[in-house]
Amino acid sequence: MDYIRYLGHSGFEIGLEGTIILIDPFFGTGITDPIKITTLKPSLIKRADLILITHEHRDHLDPGIVKELAERTAAIVIGPRQSLELIELSEKQKVAVEVGDRFEIRGIDISVVKASHPQSRYPVGYIINDRVKIYHAGDTYQFNEMMDIDVDYALIPIGGSYTMDLIDAANATKLFRAKNIIPIHYNTFERITQDVRDFAKRVARGRVIAMRPDDSIQI
Repeated sequence: MDYIRYLGHSGFEIGLEGTIILIDPFFGTGITDPIKITTLKPSLIKRADLILITHEHRDHLDPGIVKELAERTAAIVIGPRQSLELIELSEKQKVAVEVGDRFEIRGIDISVVKASHPQSRYPVGYIINDRVKIYHAGDTYQFNEMMDIDVDYALIPIGGSYTMDLIDAANATKLFRAKNIIPIHYNTFERITQDVRDFAKRVARGRVIAMRPDDSIQI
């Protein structure tokens, strides 16, 4: 059974044909902002084959947690060099990527796409090209190349504060094509508080799926 499981904030566990992919796993550690929404515990992650990191900010990459997960599960960690260099992990378990890369690893076809997030040293997004196509935007503002994105599921930030807010994100859904839209990176902290119902009303096309930590959907 293929699924998308929400870990909280921008973190996901995705199961595709028996391969387990983590993207930006976040468990509330290593940051100073008070957390409004409870996130999961790393111990609840039992398996992982791939760990995808979009950029180096601590609400997307906790180096110690990623190291522990990768060593425990033997997962390959994929991300920009600027993010991977923060993780004290064997180089054999790291794959550095750049925008424009496309490759297959452990049976999963992955494209590395642009993210517009000038506060980061090198931000990226990912498209997983499988039976279903899944776009994880990372932290980003709108950018013109979104017009090239055509997926089944788009995981996009709506929180504002160095990413799209809900109005910008709703407008972005007019650029790319996605059957289903999962809002991320909102309401975890006070400064990214947004009304997901307002976002859903503003989206002109695509079904909005609002998830809470530990929610899963079949895909």
